[in-house]
Amino acid sequence: MMITRRHWIASLLLPAMPVPGKTPTFASNFEGAMLQDQEGRPFRLAALAGKSILYNFVYTGCSTVCPMQTRVLAEVQQGLAAKVRDQVHFVSVSLDPRNDSPMVLKAFALRMGADLAHWSFVTGRPSDIERVADQLRLFKATPEARRPDDHATSLWLADREGRLIQRYPGNPPDPARLVSELTQLQTLALPR
Repeated sequence: MMITRRHWIASLLLPAMPVPGKTPTFASNFEGAMLQDQEGRPFRLAALAGKSILYNFVYTGCSTVCPMQTRVLAEVQQGLAAKVRDQVHFVSVSLDPRNDSPMVLKAFALRMGADLAHWSFVTGRPSDIERVADQLRLFKATPEARRPDDHATSLWLADREGRLIQRYPGNPPDPARLVSELTQLQTLALPR
């Protein structure tokens, strides 16, 4: 059998091709993490299957970007039509698990105006949160040198299949754009 130039080039690209059904989801960054929500209940992203998820990362003790971003996201949440809101879930992950207990997260969420029916504030074991932060490159500093004001403020949007489809700059987020794109995403995903 003679190998043509086209076949040879294709053979070089084949290892880089994703395996059907094996594409990692954004939630795979959290695999093995023991998380709990603002009520102290175990939190599993699998329970949100079929919903689009907008993720952000916060410190409740932050006095700058985190509260401002969370308030804007509460505006976005309130700006969504009810049928869109039912198909979107916000997940705010604490980057300060030693201080952000479920009770602290719930107080922060309520102070910021979050609708907890469609928004989870989660924390976990410090080692799990550090691993997730490292995988997503949320900090430039080592775990020992991290401060509330030096983490990435991006927002991450995963579609109903869990695929990351957008990473938004988060300081400050654009509420009109988020409402528009979340609405469009749900409209495109509706069964015909």
